[in-house]
Amino acid sequence: MEARDRNEDAYFSDGTPIPDKPPTGGGGKGPSQAQILIQMAEEQYRLIRGSDGRTYAVPKLGPSIAVPLASKSGNGMRAKLAASLRRCTGKVASASALADCITVLEGEASELDPEPVFLRMGRHENSIVVDMGTETGQCILITPEGWSIEATSPVIFRRSELTHPLVEPVRGGSLDPLRKLINLTEDDYRLAIGWVVAAYFTDIPHPILFVQGEQGTGKSSLVRALLALVDPQPAADRETPADKREWAIFARASWAFSFDNVTEIPEWLSNSLCKGVTGDAVLQRVLHSDEDITVFSFQRVIAMTTIAIKHELAGDLVDRMLLVEPEVVDERMTEAEVRAARAAALPDALGAVLDLVSGVLRELPHVRVDDAPRMADFARVLAALDRVTGWNTLATYREKVTTMGMALIEGNTLAQALYRLATQTSPGGLDPRPWEGTASELLTTLRQICAHHDMPADELPKDPRVIGRQVREIAPSLRKVGVDIRPGPRSNTRRTLRIQRIARDPSQQS
Repeated sequence: MEARDRNEDAYFSDGTPIPDKPPTGGGGKGPSQAQILIQMAEEQYRLIRGSDGRTYAVPKLGPSIAVPLASKSGNGMRAKLAASLRRCTGKVASASALADCITVLEGEASELDPEPVFLRMGRHENSIVVDMGTETGQCILITPEGWSIEATSPVIFRRSELTHPLVEPVRGGSLDPLRKLINLTEDDYRLAIGWVVAAYFTDIPHPILFVQGEQGTGKSSLVRALLALVDPQPAADRETPADKREWAIFARASWAFSFDNVTEIPEWLSNSLCKGVTGDAVLQRVLHSDEDITVFSFQRVIAMTTIAIKHELAGDLVDRMLLVEPEVVDERMTEAEVRAARAAALPDALGAVLDLVSGVLRELPHVRVDDAPRMADFARVLAALDRVTGWNTLATYREKVTTMGMALIEGNTLAQALYRLATQTSPGGLDPRPWEGTASELLTTLRQICAHHDMPADELPKDPRVIGRQVREIAPSLRKVGVDIRPGPRSNTRRTLRIQRIARDPSQQS
């Protein structure tokens, strides 16, 4: 009875004492250790099945932080129940009792209707909820009218070992102290702030912040400062993952993260990054099992730093990128000085960002973006931000999209010839009516354009059947620079392509 004497709370809510010497069960000897653990879990937690397909337990008293049932880490249900039993009875739970308990709890939770479980950022009605990462479970509630710090969250969050506390924001804060630490041009700086603001919205795709600059431009420090306003963590800078399993595990652990000093992006990672922006689900076989699978599902906010990528980027990845280019730092600070200045600037900056997020929430219902780029939801956030601040971030973003589109067609003779066909009037160019014809007719026209502009016509496809496929592959890149290519009218004997220049109306820029 010593353990019970040391802990007056060693009783279930119905007054039944928690046994200090758990029997093995059977023969009328009382509940087994697994049964005691199950009863303790039911007393202290509410079981849920998350919308991500995983099972959790949420404390009945305390923060609305979901505890994963299957995890074997110190934050998992297994470890918490073992610790509770040790505190209440002085006994150590056996591995088999814990395994039996977790199996029962997972079975019960799997029968429940799914509930949303968020990581760092969540949505509740017309508001945004931010997990501050504190032990007490404080959250920031952002509405169109403003923001406040609340003691409890209206939504359920989960955390990982990478979840780190946010600084406490200053009401009426300013971005000015942080601006001094960010060596971007004013246009790029405002786009970067737009990326931070958009990161608070969980229901939209977010472009990959692509920070490209020479050595000594403070790329990593820039990304750390921006991530500290969204999802601070001790491991914000990461190397690119080695495979899809590693990618899925790392991506699931935090809402926002960065890959540092990237020089190559393999094809599988390029595809994974694209899906990670719009929403990805990775299926993996459970270790030590031939039939069971686990699903990693996520949609993330991603940044990436590089001096230069050694190869051409895939067009669909470029579509999902937001390029900013830091300037050379003339007066360098020590790392300790940078950390101190960043820590001093963050509370004011976070308060200012929360004000901007609130303003964007207020303006979004009234925003319409015509001729939207690929990342249309992000463009709407920028349009709303421009209404709040008087900035011109949407027009700047459109220019970035066009610039990166032009970079994609450089060195591609077919793309350049198609661009000249759509934007010039001779020879064979548009006047300004759309061009329409078969693949064979297109190949003849493009050879004329190459001859007129001294371009290597021998780099064009030789077979009309090939040109149709290649045109479809580069059509998204050409659309970014104002050239639209679509299938024309079809008949049983004739398949055509239709090429025209996209009119850019200045009134559509915001």
